[in-house]
Amino acid sequence: MKKLHALPHRVCESTCYVNGLEDLLAWKEAYADFLLSVVGGMAGFAYLRFKRADPPCMVYWGANPKYLMKDLANIIGFKETVVEGKSFEFMFSRLKDFIQEDRPVVAGALDMYYLHYYPDLYKRQHVPIHYVLVVGYDDEEQAVFVHDCSHKNVQKIPYDEFKNSLDVKVPGMSKRNTIRAFTLPRVILSEFEVAKKGFSYKAERFLHPPVRLFGIPAMRKLADETLEWDNKKYFEHMVTYATTPPLLPRTFENSHGMRFWQADVLKALGGKYNVSGWTEASKLFRQSGERIIKLCQVALKQDKQSVSNTLTEIADIEEQAYKLLKAA
Repeated sequence: MKKLHALPHRVCESTCYVNGLEDLLAWKEAYADFLLSVVGGMAGFAYLRFKRADPPCMVYWGANPKYLMKDLANIIGFKETVVEGKSFEFMFSRLKDFIQEDRPVVAGALDMYYLHYYPDLYKRQHVPIHYVLVVGYDDEEQAVFVHDCSHKNVQKIPYDEFKNSLDVKVPGMSKRNTIRAFTLPRVILSEFEVAKKGFSYKAERFLHPPVRLFGIPAMRKLADETLEWDNKKYFEHMVTYATTPPLLPRTFENSHGMRFWQADVLKALGGKYNVSGWTEASKLFRQSGERIIKLCQVALKQDKQSVSNTLTEIADIEEQAYKLLKAA
């Protein structure tokens, strides 16, 4: 059997979490680049600890896709169906069913090591944190067709490499063989409505998260605990996931925890819709991004006191910025 959906596709680097959802929504409403990523949780913060993980202490400056999609669902009003942790054969059968029902699906996390259209990573570097939108499949060619946020044209992934790419388990973030299908609301919110609701929602989650693993409380907790860190991998993880793409950097211009992107979105929409709170917050997130670059530099030196002090500065700046977003 074969099925391929022709969808609009937006190329927007480093937005793989939401790029597929943006393609699905684009039939009815197009949003500014990075808006859904930002309100969904990009430029976020999480401090996770799992004894069996490697390393046991993990710092993420982006978005956990589990929470990102739930948060976007609360903002936009769509519903998602998630298949995760099952066998590849079971998942793939469901994926085909969704495609036949005219419901392209987001697949991931997957490992970019198996994606041939990333030649710098293919069979060279394991990066198990990528997502694609599966828009079709062909049993005769033994391949799935996908939209990828970094590529304009539809890409083909052979079934065997698709299977290997989805054999990913990221503690606290993604289980093996995970796919998501969406049911969109009848009425899609406008760009301004998504921005206003989304910035306020994110501010509340950042200032008063449901658990202290996220947001400002997690930053302050981490600032205290880094003084006791004795594992080089802890510091390297902090730097890796502040960097785009998530690799240990040689230079630090892309190690701003995506705060520069958040600042740009707020500046552009603050000007477009004349919301001064968004414009003022954008300046603070630019400052925060500069502090994160400094943090990465001292973290690779394992300068614990400087790491702790810089984290406290970042928390103070972002607390002020999110209070502005909450009040806007």
